[in-house]
This record gives sequence, C-alpha cells and structure tokens, in this order.
Amino acid sequence: MGVIRRQTLKYSIVNLAGLMIGAFSTLFIYPHALEANGLVQVLQSVGMIGLPIFTLGANTVAIRFFPRFQDKASGHHGFVALLIGLCCVGFVISGLLIGVFWPQIVHFMQSRAKTGGDLLPTYFWMALPLAFFYVLGVVLGVYSSNFKRIVVPSLLLDFSQKIIVPTLLIAVWQQWISLDMALWGLMTHAALVLVSLIFYLRWLKEWHWKPQPQFLDAALRRELLQFVLFGALGGFALQLASKVDIFMVGALSSVKAAGIYSIAAYIAAAIDIPTKGLYAASASSVAQYLAIDDRQALESLYKKVSINLLVIGVLLFGATWTSVDNLFNIMSNSDEVSIGKYVLLYIGISRLVEMGTGLNNYMMYYSKYYGYALVSLCVLAVVNISLNLWLVPKLGITGAAIATLISVTSYNLVSVSLVWFKFRLQPFSRQTLYTLLSGLLAYAVVFFIPRTGYDLLDIAIRSGLYVLIFGSLAFYLRLSPDLNEMVKRVSRES
Repeated sequence: MGVIRRQTLKYSIVNLAGLMIGAFSTLFIYPHALEANGLVQVLQSVGMIGLPIFTLGANTVAIRFFPRFQDKASGHHGFVALLIGLCCVGFVISGLLIGVFWPQIVHFMQSRAKTGGDLLPTYFWMALPLAFFYVLGVVLGVYSSNFKRIVVPSLLLDFSQKIIVPTLLIAVWQQWISLDMALWGLMTHAALVLVSLIFYLRWLKEWHWKPQPQFLDAALRRELLQFVLFGALGGFALQLASKVDIFMVGALSSVKAAGIYSIAAYIAAAIDIPTKGLYAASASSVAQYLAIDDRQALESLYKKVSINLLVIGVLLFGATWTSVDNLFNIMSNSDEVSIGKYVLLYIGISRLVEMGTGLNNYMMYYSKYYGYALVSLCVLAVVNISLNLWLVPKLGITGAAIATLISVTSYNLVSVSLVWFKFRLQPFSRQTLYTLLSGLLAYAVVFFIPRTGYDLLDIAIRSGLYVLIFGSLAFYLRLSPDLNEMVKRVSRES
C-alpha cells in the first residue's frame, strides 16, 4: 500500500484545496447564478453519463488490458493509439445516433420542463463537443494511473474546473459576459485540459502514438471486443443507474432546479475525495492481482480500501449533517437553496454505501466474470430511469436523490454478492460495524448540544465536536490501521 498511500495522500491534498474553493463557490457564488450553474451541470453531465458509450469502454480497457500490453521498450504495443481509436469510433457512432433522434430529444426537453423550457434545448448541442474533450481527457487520466500517476491528471481534470466554472459564473452573475461567452469559455478550457494531458504523457515518456495492430492476435481481438461491448453497455448502464440525477432534474423540471440539486449534491460528494484517490491508485493493482490470481493480496486490498473509505466517509458526512441547517443558512438565497437539504442526506448515504463496499465494482470489471454484472446493471439502469420519471414530478429534486440512493444501494449489494460467489471475498469486518456505531454515537452526543443562534459558531462547535468524538473513537478502536499509522507519521514529522 506504500505507493498507493503516497499517491492517495497527494491526491487528497490537491482535492482538499479544490474542496475549499468548491465550498466557497457553492456557498457564495452558485446560489446567485442558479440557472447558469444548472445549465452548466446538465451539459457536463452528458459527458459523465455517456462516457462508456462515447469511449466504447476505453476508460475501463485502459486498466483491464494494460498488463497485457505493458512493454516500455515497444511503447506498450500502441496501447494509447488503441484507446484513442476506441474513443473516436465510439463518439462518431454516438454522434450519428444523437443526430438521428435530435428532434425527439429537443421535444422531450421542451415538453417535460416546468420552467425555462427553452434554455436547455437552445444550448444542449454544446454538450457534445464538451463531452468529446471530457471523455478523451478522462481516458488519458485513467491511462496515467497505470503508472501510479493520479495527481497531475486530477489537477487538470478536477481542480482546474473548480476554478474556471465559478470564475465564469461570477462573470455571468455580474453581467460582465453573456451566458454564451461563458459556455464557450467552458469548452475552451476542456480542450486545453486535453492538450495538457497529452503533453504530460509526453513528459512522462508514455505517449506512444504509433499503432501496432500486429500485436492484436485473434484471441486478444476477440477478448478485447467482448470486453468493449461489456464496457460500453455495462458502463453506460452503471452511469444511468447512479449518475443520471442532475440530467433528469434539468430535463424533467428546470435548469434552476438542477442548479439547486447540484449544490446539495456537491456538498454530499465532498466525501468522495478519498474515494477517487484510492480507486484511481488501486485499480491497476486490482487488475494485476486478478491477472496472476493472487487472492490473498486481492483480499487484503479489498478490505483495507473498504474500511479506510468508510471511516473517512462517516467522519466527513457526519460532520456535515450535524450542521446541515446552519450550512444552508449561511448560503446566499438560503430560502430557495435550502430545499436541497434532503438531497444532501440521500446522496450522502449513497456515497457511504459505495465507500463501505470498496472495490467490488473494479473486481468484477477487471475479472473474467465481468459479463455477470451486465444484466444487473441494465436492470438497475431501467429501474433508476423509471424511478426518476416517477419521483421527480412528484417529489422534485428530493425524488431524484431517493432514486439515486435506491439504485446505488441495489447495485452495490448485487456487486458484493457477485464478488462473494465468484471469489469468496467480501469487504466487511467487525471494524465496519464499529465504524457505523461510532458515527451514530458521535452524532447522538452532538444532537443534544444547544445551538447558539450564530451559524458559523454552531458549525464550528457541532461539526468540530463530532470530528473530535468520532476521530478519537476511530483512533482508539483502531478502526483503520492504515489511517492510524498515517496520523502517527504526521505527528512524528510535525
């Protein structure tokens, strides 16, 4: 876990800075530009949801097949060229299909939106070039993780966006630029990120563009094709089952509602920072352990990642929820934005479910059993879309959050079951139960603390006390030996 721990720590530090910028933007900028923010979030969600189809699964191929192609002397047998080729083919096919059904797509958005029905259809075409730059950047970022390089891609893909989006929205809010100019600025930024990732790989001497089709023998081509079909269909179904919420809110309600939803979802997603880092740093190890069938190392990694993430998740989410009312009170337009309170609750719980179940999804994706997950993914995708179509008109943005929680929980239960049946491995231990009980105990103590009437002071007291109680219990009970060791090392160095 040495390299993984170091990269995760650096990744978390970078994203902590991004979190601080994002928190400021969420509290004081986005509430002033709800429609513009909602439109940006909906447009960006197209690339996130469509990533597996747009790339033909290249985002998972980049990890799953790298051990087969890995050979520094030969430029990894043209693996980068293969990944880029998959992306281009996938995007052309997707673009043609979208073009054919474009009138129906626009009509659907115009007919289902409650307010601002013309705003999303007017600008929805910009989602496609944004998605193109985004998906290529993500694939190159995933490819970089094979070399245990996750920090610089995170700076380019995530951190820079936390700066450019609020900057553009401030300009729109203050009427320095038009909404059109802001969207063009967003697209220019996405293109620059892609170019920067290419130069970064060149600097690492890992940008080997020359294709080597002769390396793809018949057996490898057949296996790759089967996995591409799974990666595209299964990955798209996974996105529909877990990340279609913002798009559905924008399409079924309004871009302003999507803006409010995205603010609450962003706060809940703050606990995902360690998740992304650990997943990015661990994915290549999962693929390698599966390739050599090292069950002992795989089980150790599975359990460590699960408990590490759950401890951090309970710490961050509990600290947030104990002060949720005060948090919304200090926001601009708090009366309007505070309807996202229960979005924060349900999305936050869904994040804890994902963190507590650890690497189960990667273990299925990168094993020979990846086909078993496809049916369950497709079923859950249909369920999530159906739940959104039913719940959003009835419950608004809270309905979308409930639909996401149900879908995410169901999917992870299925994935954990598949990993157990196929590998006889599971991520849970007594520490899992102790972590949840410790979080509930800390919350129960803080719940009875009287409020002062000053929001910032209440946040400092209530969240600070929760962190102190839960953190002390976690350290004393050694819920996560890795985190205990990290705390001791930081203490010694300071």
